[in-house]
Amino acid sequence: MCGICGVWYFDKSRSVEAALIRRMTDQIIHRGPDEDGSQLMGSVGLGFRRLSIIDVAGSHQPMHNEDGSVWIVFNGEIYNFQSLRSRLVEKHQFYTSGDTETIVHAYEEFGVECVKQLRGMFAFAIWDARENRLMLAVDRFGKKPIYTYLDDEKLIFASELKCILEHPHISRELDREALDEYLAYGYITAPRSIFKSIRKLPPGHTLIIHADGQATLQEYWHPTMLPPDQWDRRPLEDQAAELREILKEAVRLRMISDVPLGAFLSGGLDSSAVVALMSQVSTQPVRTFSIGFDESVYDETAYAQIVADYCHTDHVRDVVRPDVVAILPKIIHQLDEPFADSSMIPTYYVSQAARQHVTVALSGDAGDEVFGGYHRYLYAYRHQLLQRYIPHPLRSPAESMGRVMPKFTKLRPYLSVVNEPTDRWHDLGSFFTADRRAELYTPNALHQLGNYQAEQIKQVILQQGHELDWLGRIQYGDVRGYMPGDILVKVDRASMLASLEVRSPLLDHEVFEFMARVPSHYKLAWGGTKIILKKALGDLLPPQIHQRGKKGFEIPLKEWLAGPLNGLMRDTLTSENARQRGLFNPVVVSRLIDEHTSGAGDHRERLWALLCFELWAQEYAA
Repeated sequence: MCGICGVWYFDKSRSVEAALIRRMTDQIIHRGPDEDGSQLMGSVGLGFRRLSIIDVAGSHQPMHNEDGSVWIVFNGEIYNFQSLRSRLVEKHQFYTSGDTETIVHAYEEFGVECVKQLRGMFAFAIWDARENRLMLAVDRFGKKPIYTYLDDEKLIFASELKCILEHPHISRELDREALDEYLAYGYITAPRSIFKSIRKLPPGHTLIIHADGQATLQEYWHPTMLPPDQWDRRPLEDQAAELREILKEAVRLRMISDVPLGAFLSGGLDSSAVVALMSQVSTQPVRTFSIGFDESVYDETAYAQIVADYCHTDHVRDVVRPDVVAILPKIIHQLDEPFADSSMIPTYYVSQAARQHVTVALSGDAGDEVFGGYHRYLYAYRHQLLQRYIPHPLRSPAESMGRVMPKFTKLRPYLSVVNEPTDRWHDLGSFFTADRRAELYTPNALHQLGNYQAEQIKQVILQQGHELDWLGRIQYGDVRGYMPGDILVKVDRASMLASLEVRSPLLDHEVFEFMARVPSHYKLAWGGTKIILKKALGDLLPPQIHQRGKKGFEIPLKEWLAGPLNGLMRDTLTSENARQRGLFNPVVVSRLIDEHTSGAGDHRERLWALLCFELWAQEYAA
């Protein structure tokens, strides 16, 4: 895995300074500690940091074609590069054995459409001197990032936002709509970034920049879900058998490496499935890694050990006693933008534990989105069943009954959203609801935001999936929003901070396209989720894993904010700097702190979001 960056001045008489490229690459040493590279071509400069995985002795970047007219900097892995190379070798001369050069020659052969030939995770930039243009591309799901700054004079791009800020005179004006999205959901989706002047290239897109500064953004792949009339209606057993082979191939391709390789193992179904398939493919015991906490309620390592024993892996268990006060600023610096998913912390620790033994790790990320594993999917399933049995005249009374029921009554959530199963998707994952944000903002901040509300993002996504059934709409929404905005960002930043490459076979696009045809009732039913995945891999996993419910990668956040983090939280959120920023009502912020500290309220997610934002702002904001 690597980090890339570059600058292009549209005025040919203006040269890119080597010192600027060096400052930019210095910001991403963690993404590529093994090697530094750059190529200066007058008004074009490319920078690169390398974490050596394939063709360790060769494949130095920036890399060029035979006559030096095409140059590339590339971050990621192309898992089908060997088969693609075999198609290109008759017409092109290769001087390395890695995957990077394969992209160069695929570009020469197919042009911008070369991205459709690639199976993997990637973010790359190609400078084409013949056409006098630069191409940027990210993979289908956005596993690897590219930030861009574009004005009339120049283009700047990089794997991380902090690189772009090394160029002088970059505006740091906040994007108020991006801030509203962050406060609502804890992340910011492409193409927005937290700064108005800097954008992110969306998943499945290319961006072509021409010499006059004109840019063409084009989507080359879309995560299409199929409506019920296009589902594959074959028996579950037949589809499960086919899925098993597709997954096995996805895992096998991701085990190609010239450096030590292992896997994360949480003891959940997704990571266990990946480890089980790795054990089928590998001739040696798979190296697996898990972390736990002293607090038993957050410790899943016993389940991980069950899988490790069953699959005969070489297992490492690490008990983490995090100094969260010390580690939090380091993580905030790495994130570039405000980000409020607290599982970033354990993800970093398990990446750090794995990096002591391997350079590459496979993970079970995105299994919930692809196979239908979230609790909210099961809730929505039960809601739509209730819709069939509650007549329209009784729905309003049922809604009213749900509102007056005791808070923890099991029936209450079903009655409260009986009108529309997807309503619960809108509500879950919300740090600050629209009403809470309106209360949180100062009058001036609310005025600057105008009529915008972050909930509009989810409304647009659901409208785009209007032909799908209820589960398809929710899954589509997560694949378009939550997964690239949160899950993939977390994994990329946490693993790269530890200089570890993480590969996600469950998010192979061929796996996704297969699952897009699978009927919803093969994904979940009243009694459970991921039905087809369990059917496909049933004999490879211990029974205890089949019977487990869904559990997230959680930390004792409530206790931390009332305990070891309380002083930092209070000092940071009530500081003069925070007040002068003029974004949030200090009375509301203090009330949230006091209620959480006294136990009168549980505001863990809201306070964590505010703390992460303010720590970020102290370092990055103007």
